[in-house]
Amino acid sequence: MMANDTQTRGRFEELVKLHMQGRRFLDRDHETRLLEEGVTRYGLTLDQAAGTLRVAAEQDEVATERELSRSATQLLRTLADPRARVSREDFRKAAAFYRARAGAGLSQIEAERRVKRLMEQSDLTPRRAGRLVPTRRWYRAIEA
Repeated sequence: MMANDTQTRGRFEELVKLHMQGRRFLDRDHETRLLEEGVTRYGLTLDQAAGTLRVAAEQDEVATERELSRSATQLLRTLADPRARVSREDFRKAAAFYRARAGAGLSQIEAERRVKRLMEQSDLTPRRAGRLVPTRRWYRAIEA
């Protein structure tokens, strides 16, 4: 039984490596499908499948959406002022970080959308920007 368990986990590792070939970013849906396959088809526990996926992602330097969202949220919280407001420049830095980590598969617009969603989930607000009349128009212009 132990040798069979090792073979099963090894086959799942190969499947994960196959799915990560040529990628720099693994979105949440794809990650969930791989975990479901590990649990249902290969009989692994969720922790075993997630661990295998995490190890493979680190080895191949593939960013998962969950890991990237956590990192970007921490960056936004660090850049925010004491009143939990994020400036336009800091927002752009966070979006650039997200896009650089995700790779060329993610456009600048999509990176901004995802960072905006992270701000909303983390109860961070945009800081007003502008010379004559400071507004949050820059933030509202980003489609969520």
